[in-house]
Amino acid sequence: MKPKKTIYTIGMHLAGWVLLYFLPPLVLQTQVKPPANFGDYMYWAIVITCFYVNYLWLVPKFLSKRRFTSYFLWIFIMLSATYFANEIYVRHVIKVEEARREAEGEKNTRPRKKYPRYRGYNSALFCFALLALGTSIKVTNSWYENEKQRKEMENQKLGAELSLLKSQINPHFFFNTLNSIYSLAIIKSDKTPEAVIKLSEIMRYIIYDTERKLVPLSKEVEYIANYIELQRLRLREDMKIDFTTRLGDEETVIEPLLLLPFVENAFKHGVDAEKGGRIKIEIIQTGNDLHFHVENPLVDNDNQNQSGQSGIGLTNTLKRLELLYQNNFSIHTGPTKGKYVVELVLKLKENELSDS
Repeated sequence: MKPKKTIYTIGMHLAGWVLLYFLPPLVLQTQVKPPANFGDYMYWAIVITCFYVNYLWLVPKFLSKRRFTSYFLWIFIMLSATYFANEIYVRHVIKVEEARREAEGEKNTRPRKKYPRYRGYNSALFCFALLALGTSIKVTNSWYENEKQRKEMENQKLGAELSLLKSQINPHFFFNTLNSIYSLAIIKSDKTPEAVIKLSEIMRYIIYDTERKLVPLSKEVEYIANYIELQRLRLREDMKIDFTTRLGDEETVIEPLLLLPFVENAFKHGVDAEKGGRIKIEIIQTGNDLHFHVENPLVDNDNQNQSGQSGIGLTNTLKRLELLYQNNFSIHTGPTKGKYVVELVLKLKENELSDS
């Protein structure tokens, strides 16, 4: 535990005990009295000891491990010890006082002093209340720490999945693109410089920008646009690509590489070298909602593959959606009238970029 956190925890516990001691007089509007005798010190010492035995040992060792029998047996032992210790002390004080009065001949000259009744029951009840409070605090803290660890593990998992996703982006795309650029260079096409620039922009985005947790939506769309333009270089002219975008706030953000696998999947499974066809991609922002639509022809050889398992990249993207957006998205995928359609509606997050 860090020193600052240790000091803070100790301070909170001390403040809690002080408040607990002064709370009854404040509530009941009675005089605040310090401990008057050994019995009062013993009373608080037993209560505090039972509290921390339960808080630091019983809950972690027994309750958290579902060893309920052992846990409640120890609770019973501590409550019994609290009861008997206080009862024995009171009875001892009464006997000592009565012996003193008899020795001094005060038996009938003064009214008999009243001693606390049911001190053992009251102390056991108070101790039980504090044990319940300590258990609640410890269980709540454990739950909070577990949730914190779970979220950290999820973040690590997301980071690993993003790294895997980046490594799984079709390497054949880069080889094909380089071959296409090489072909353009051979014929000294005017498109060669533009193709090189778009490829460099894609590489820069993957290497640098995707290190962020969130990126501007416009950057992600620009990346997809570059990807599509480079795909055009290797496709037949009768393969049509409709790409439509309509964005809103320029500061809108999204997780990097969240949409690309669906686009990549369309080019991977929806291109027929003989028949051509049409791929349609729409990215429309309406307020905080992002509507993402992709459709491509179902090529005979890939019908079963695309409608079933769609590859590691796409599978990871679906997992990322579930972890990142939970109930803030809806997605429908599958074949429809000879086409494979992806329909995603996403509730965009707050406009806050993160460098980590």
